[in-house]
Amino acid sequence: MLAKGLQEIIKTVIEENSLQPETIMEIGEWLHSLEFLTIKVIMFSFSVYHLYEFTIKHVL
Repeated sequence: MLAKGLQEIIKTVIEENSLQPETIMEIGEWLHSLEFLTIKVIMFSFSVYHLYEFTIKHVL
């Protein structure tokens, strides 16, 4: 899904011949934000898993 979205963005940029520094910077910022969001989701899921594991071991 992510790869398909990136392919569409790159295809659109190349077709419009708008490969200017501003466009490259916008794509870079978008990818950085996406990377940060992905890392936050992974860290949150690890936290939830460890909380679940702790609860199962100590409460039950």
